[in-house]
Amino acid sequence: MTQYYYLVASLPMLRSDDPPPLPSPAFLELCREQAAAADHALLTRISLAALEFLPGDPAVWKEYASWETALRDELAVLRGQQLGLDPAPFLRVAPFVAGLTALAREALGAGTPGEVEAALDRRRWSRLDELEAGTQFGLGRLVVYRLKLLLLERRQRFQPEPGRKAFTSEFSRILDGAAAWTNVVLPRLDMET
Repeated sequence: MTQYYYLVASLPMLRSDDPPPLPSPAFLELCREQAAAADHALLTRISLAALEFLPGDPAVWKEYASWETALRDELAVLRGQQLGLDPAPFLRVAPFVAGLTALAREALGAGTPGEVEAALDRRRWSRLDELEAGTQFGLGRLVVYRLKLLLLERRQRFQPEPGRKAFTSEFSRILDGAAAWTNVVLPRLDMET
């Protein structure tokens, strides 16, 4: 297995509460310059949206993708129960992972949607820390770095202020419409018996 001592040592440290220290394109360019072509292709293919792995992919990526898929399945089941919907159309093939039901329940109970996402991301980060433990300077370390960088970039795209403004605007529109209805005089219906 190829070791990437210089590349791994030169990457800025990622912290779960900080903004990403470099954008994904810069990370991928470093990997293109210093990693094997097949390893660079894998790192480019890794995505939080499409958790697909191929037969020759490293165990770290397969384990994370399977774990994340199982977590999303648990979330779909719990959200389906809350909404009275069948989660089956949203489920993907995933292995059983002990403890995910409790983890998903705890995260969904965190409060606001932002707090729920923050709780889930903390657990995702923790899972990546667990997977990173045995990677040293190989491709697995770069895979974990890529995933953590994607998590940081995803969180950075969350913009609560535009959402708050949109909610306030829509809520005001609904209230204004309700107020207009209360001022409407309805004709009186006399009921003769």
